[in-house]
Amino acid sequence: MNQEQLDAIAQRIASAAAQFAPACRPTSAQIADGAAVLHQMLEGAAKYGVTFADLDSVADFPRMALQLVQSRDERGQWS
Repeated sequence: MNQEQLDAIAQRIASAAAQFAPACRPTSAQIADGAAVLHQMLEGAAKYGVTFADLDSVADFPRMALQLVQSRDERGQWS
């Protein structure tokens, strides 16, 4: 993954984080973890020719990545 793609992940995660209501906004750690989750999702999907554009046509994956880490934190990381 090149720097441009990493920058796109950071921008999309930051944009998704700003969409949450103030009381539900992800923490800095959750934003970092969400970016890492999204990065790994994209790397895995790239092996099958899937791009960010393909993901965008299906769902808001940056927001989902943040929701995943928030859910993890709510239930306990090792549950």
